[in-house]
Amino acid sequence: MNILQLIVVVMVLYLGGMLAVGFYGKKYANSFEDYLTAAKQGTFLMVCGSYIGSHIGNGIVVGGAEYGAIYGIGGIWYGVGSALGYVLFAFVLSKRLYRSEQLTMSDILNHRYGARITGTIFAVFNALAAMSIMAGQIIAGKNLFSYFGMNATLGAAAVCIIVFIYSTMSGQWGVLMTDMIQVAVIFFCTVIVFGCMLSQGGLGLMREVLPSSFYELIPFEIDTWVMMLFPSMLYGLISSASFQRNMSCKDEKTAFHSAFWGAMILLPYVVLPVMIGMYGIALYPDAAPGTILFHVLIEAFPPLVAALMITALMAAVMSTVDSQLIYVTGSFTNDIYKAYFDKNASEKKLNRIAHAATFLIGIIVLYLALGAKTIISMLSAAYTFMCAGTLVMFVGGIFWKKATKAGAIASSITGMLFVILYKYCGVQLPVSSIFPILPSLIAYIIVSLMTQPKEAAKR
Repeated sequence: MNILQLIVVVMVLYLGGMLAVGFYGKKYANSFEDYLTAAKQGTFLMVCGSYIGSHIGNGIVVGGAEYGAIYGIGGIWYGVGSALGYVLFAFVLSKRLYRSEQLTMSDILNHRYGARITGTIFAVFNALAAMSIMAGQIIAGKNLFSYFGMNATLGAAAVCIIVFIYSTMSGQWGVLMTDMIQVAVIFFCTVIVFGCMLSQGGLGLMREVLPSSFYELIPFEIDTWVMMLFPSMLYGLISSASFQRNMSCKDEKTAFHSAFWGAMILLPYVVLPVMIGMYGIALYPDAAPGTILFHVLIEAFPPLVAALMITALMAAVMSTVDSQLIYVTGSFTNDIYKAYFDKNASEKKLNRIAHAATFLIGIIVLYLALGAKTIISMLSAAYTFMCAGTLVMFVGGIFWKKATKAGAIASSITGMLFVILYKYCGVQLPVSSIFPILPSLIAYIIVSLMTQPKEAAKR
């Protein structure tokens, strides 16, 4: 059996297992609320695994190996930022949000500001960011199939349709359970690959071949370091996928510890893909950094190890796509359909809408990812817009009592305006990846203070 046949066999068995999990989890998605919160059955292992799975895909594994091949050990910072985002979420928001008992983050904003427009702004930008993340993962999966000479479109479509089916059947419970399994597979395979690297004298080869700059923690400009570390860290405070996991926990204690220990497990793990990338570029200096992980798997490791790791990479894609998909579904059903079209919809009807929306939204994202790369470039900007346009109004609304609806809207518009000026008008900004948050905060404070209710102003 050659390497391609082995990959196909392992992948088919794995995908079949994921479908079985989704079918079993149907009993945890009997109502719309259960569909979004796993019927409050999220255990520590399930939720912690899902936290890890959300970042371990194209970002930390494939992206970490690529950054390792380019920067050396300094390639860890994206992964470190992702982990620190969970630490922030755990200490700043997890318990407070769990007590809110709201279904979506837009619900929290609507309740806080007393205006549906704030929740709608958040829902739209978070949905765009989530679709961007999903599309990026699907493209990564497509590139993986393409690299190995397989039908890229068919392979990526098959994997993603499996995700859409099990997510549709079992909702958030299926996401949590499959993420836990997928993370176990990814960790196991990464450790095996790293062990093979050590047994082949990888550390000695890296010391001998790679320049000293590959062992510097920050081998690039400060702006690059800020760009790698802070956006992913700050996004942790407004990640709706994290919110859905948090609300799926069986109790408040589980909500806090799942996020915190997910971060603690991720922090040492992020080093492994980076070092595998360093090993790959030491072995194959002419290989493209973006495909260095695939290259080193095929050329330097036994076929079974390569097949397992490639399946693990597909698992990483799946574990990121499913969590984002459930959020977009919940937001569409609760924040758009129910809020604007059918306020009195029954739980049964909302559950039917959510099931249908999960599959339809998934197909739309798959179509965009496979057939319209220019749209993906446009959607990628949504990640930056998300932090600039919603971070201040969400976190500020929770912690600042004087915040007003007008202040929230002003902060969102200001943040988005500065992103547009930088990205499309050529205006240069210092630390541009996070700078728009500052004027957003200033607008939030000034406009909120100017629009205080008359009673509060008198006091």
